[in-house]
Amino acid sequence: MRNLIFLLFLLSGFSGMAQKPTPAKPVEVCDLSLQFSNKEEQELYYGFAAGDRIVFSFNESVGAVLAEVEITEFPSNVKFRELNTAAIKEKTIEVTKAAVYRFRFRSDTKKDRTLKVRIQRVPASDKTKAFVTAVKWVERFDTIYQNDNTRFEKQMVKQTRRVLVRTDTAISSLADKTERIAAKASWSGSTSTKVPITLPSNKYESDRSYEVIAWAFWVGTGEQAEKQYSEANRLAGLGKSAVSTVGKLGYLAGPYGALASLALDGVSFFTAPRGGNNIKYRVLSKDNKVLDSGDGPSAYARHNTYTQGTMTFEMGNDNYIDAIDARVRVIAVALVKTYRQEEYTEEKDVPVARKFEVKVSKVPVLSK
Repeated sequence: MRNLIFLLFLLSGFSGMAQKPTPAKPVEVCDLSLQFSNKEEQELYYGFAAGDRIVFSFNESVGAVLAEVEITEFPSNVKFRELNTAAIKEKTIEVTKAAVYRFRFRSDTKKDRTLKVRIQRVPASDKTKAFVTAVKWVERFDTIYQNDNTRFEKQMVKQTRRVLVRTDTAISSLADKTERIAAKASWSGSTSTKVPITLPSNKYESDRSYEVIAWAFWVGTGEQAEKQYSEANRLAGLGKSAVSTVGKLGYLAGPYGALASLALDGVSFFTAPRGGNNIKYRVLSKDNKVLDSGDGPSAYARHNTYTQGTMTFEMGNDNYIDAIDARVRVIAVALVKTYRQEEYTEEKDVPVARKFEVKVSKVPVLSK
């Protein structure tokens, strides 16, 4: 009897293991190349099943940015948009209902280019694995009204608006490194160095946006400058009342507290070090415009106008005898806004007697 019970227990365990679902594999929708030879816009249309996850990737052949990439649940529900980008790797979008999606690519330059586009779908279950993604084009008849000699009456009309739910602050460390710079009398080594920096790209989606509003830097050389930087961090942790928003206090702890205070609110806890070798520096934009420059044992600043693209920190040593260790730290601060769609009613004057004409257009629909 005991052996029979033990055998039944093993069989039930194996049965449970056999019924464990396996994760769905991506299904290829397209893997193609789009040719751009001028300022133009191209679109792709595909259908997706409810519960699908769209996995979207693209890259641009010559590394130049594309003016705009947009994914829309047809006809007008924007799910994703990114400006001035050369590549997107595996952007995932959840499909809540079966619908046609439009993938739009816009170029604003005359440069010839090839766009590599790959779109996959991860089905929610085996039932939708064979879903047909090709769309059909059908004629749609729209009534176009002309409001000549029209009578109006007031009616409550449903409207939709995007409402801001909350705003968060995000801080990113872009650089924290030390560069060895040789003296002028040295036979080996360079008397200058360059540190490239790329600011985070702004992103805008239907329910979320990420936008860089400012960045701050600190450059310095020598032991006294590092002591001054550490002291500034200590003071930033104590000077919480100097920060305008309570939600930002968490950024004042750690190695970037003073820089966080400077980038967020322009409040500085830095002071000049006593003595030490000087460092000559310039901060250049991607078009070689001088954003900042100076000459001293340390320097710091906040910038809130040039917030997208690349820049270069150039640092040099004008000392004839001693080499220096130049330290550069850069952080960026961004606002992350979360939105939701809200329906409301509004009283409007609605025409009740109108002339009209019928407009015929073709629209994409699901194949089945």
